[in-house]
Amino acid sequence: MTQDTDHLSLWHQVEKTPTTAVKPATINGQQITAIDTMHMIRLATQTFGPMGLGWGYRIEDERYDQGAPIPDPKGGEPLGHELTHTVRLTLWYQWQGQKGEVTQFGHTRAVYRTNRGTWMTDGEAPKKSVSDAMKKCLSLLGFAADIFTGLFDDQDYRALREAETRLEKAEDFDAELQKYRDEYQKWLERECDTLRHKIPHPKSISLAAETMLQRINDRASVARVDPTAGIEWITKARDDGIARLYAEQEQRKQQQQEEASHG
Repeated sequence: MTQDTDHLSLWHQVEKTPTTAVKPATINGQQITAIDTMHMIRLATQTFGPMGLGWGYRIEDERYDQGAPIPDPKGGEPLGHELTHTVRLTLWYQWQGQKGEVTQFGHTRAVYRTNRGTWMTDGEAPKKSVSDAMKKCLSLLGFAADIFTGLFDDQDYRALREAETRLEKAEDFDAELQKYRDEYQKWLERECDTLRHKIPHPKSISLAAETMLQRINDRASVARVDPTAGIEWITKARDDGIARLYAEQEQRKQQQQEEASHG
């Protein structure tokens, strides 16, 4: 095992997120994938130990930041200002006999104007800010990295995570696993056939193969198989496809030369 792999061992252990732990959310008008706080806490406890023993956090400071003014409907002086609650939180953890710490900020709108034009005061803003900062700290260690890096926005990746979640919850695990292994084999055969016979340009073959190689580890992970053989299949299919195109190109040249000589 290389030193780089050692440094990423925690990251690889916690980077994937089950689809049961995510839900769509709208933040400041943007659609995002939100992760359940309790899932993050459970995963941290599973990885480091009980909170307070294997991991925990401390609040370094918190404050309310003044935002946009709240206008007077009658045109007078502003009635006040929007407020955002901010907390600076340090998360500590025990990993392989050492203690580590990471620090992040959490933010929550505490007093604000809603889309309906009414004014809202969120009494749970401090709690939400703590959750926000805690999840950000854990994300720096690799927790739910597939969400924070945007992988969940890729429909193919999300489908793979859904398949893995179904497999983990299946009543007949062996039958479900065999189904995914069969699907993996069919996908591999189909993609290799495409590389060999259905792409008309060498560069396009190389790009398609690169995309397949980027996806094979996740697909093999769902099927619980070693991707090494599949990688070799795709690599050979790529080389075969490119060789086919060059052979066809050479054949066309020879035909043109023969036609020219007979002309």
